Amino acid sequence: MTKARDLASGGFGLVLVKPSSVVNGTDNGKGTVSFSGASSVSLNGVFSATYTNYKMLLYIDPSAIADIFWRGRTNGSDNSNSTYYGQRLGADSTTVGGTKYSLQSSARLLATSTIALNAGAVDIFTPFISEQTLVRTVSVSSNNDIILEDYATMFDNTTSFDGITFFPGSGTITGQVSIYGYNN
Repeated sequence: MTKARDLASGGFGLVLVKPSSVVNGTDNGKGTVSFSGASSVSLNGVFSATYTNYKMLLYIDPSAIADIFWRGRTNGSDNSNSTYYGQRLGADSTTVGGTKYSLQSSARLLATSTIALNAGAVDIFTPFISEQTLVRTVSVSSNNDIILEDYATMFDNTTSFDGITFFPGSGTITGQVSIYGYNN
């Protein structure tokens, strides 16, 4: 894993992590990955013992309308064991609702809309440590209104992940992603 840039002085803050390899995307040489018309995007070699927790910034072009899901990866392979759990809280205009799911082969990361800007800030907790991996996403879409989606998900196993895959429930996605390590 290569540190591409330290965003804060003194070694504190977030550090952009350069993937060791990318599937269905192009690294700009510093760690930000662009993708177009992808049925999935995989980032390998982004999680290691260097950082305990990570932040992923994800932008999905409004050409897609599907929930976006994630799976942890180890040595270039997705883990699709049915041990993903999640809770969703969403707000659209004055409507608020929630959904809970368990024992799935992937977990929701964010929802998208074809007439909206779609962005998510994703915190990934302990993916490399042999503990449960916890993920929290807050995403925003603009659709002449603001749509807020808040996802709390978990991989309920002690697998050590060194990468992540994200993919739409249907169709393809275009956008950009960056992963940062939280300096300890």
